Amino acid sequence: MEDLPFGNEEFDIIWSEGAIYNMGFEKGVKEWKDYLKAGGYLAVSEITWITNSRPYEIEEHWNNEYPEIDIASNKIKILEQNGFSPIGYFVLPERSWINNYYQPIEERIDSFLKKHSNSEIAKSIVDGEIEEIRKYKKYKDFFSYGFYIAKKI
Repeated sequence: MEDLPFGNEEFDIIWSEGAIYNMGFEKGVKEWKDYLKAGGYLAVSEITWITNSRPYEIEEHWNNEYPEIDIASNKIKILEQNGFSPIGYFVLPERSWINNYYQPIEERIDSFLKKHSNSEIAKSIVDGEIEEIRKYKKYKDFFSYGFYIAKKI
């Protein structure tokens, strides 16, 4: 993601769901801008606090996992400071997390463990996923994926 084989101003739109996270929101915005034509669009989802304050457990978790987590207004400010005009923003609904992400993971746990002979590494991965699901269900009122749409100026 940090060394893409595209030319400058090659695209009308870059659409990235849950992947800009891998390089960081600000770095992704800065680097991907070059690939967009003037007037092109960036549409990305990004883990986002949806409240200004939250319980210590979830704040500590996400600050360790992804220090760039922030509130939407600060993400929008990054877009604006890097040559984008915000067009829209919305929070992904709970069903996106549960039905489309966590439920399929839960349904595959047994087959994943079996496939990997219940190895300690496989169990560790599963334990991490189960803990993430628990934290989401407990703290879903404090964070979600925000979906940001912005136009390159």
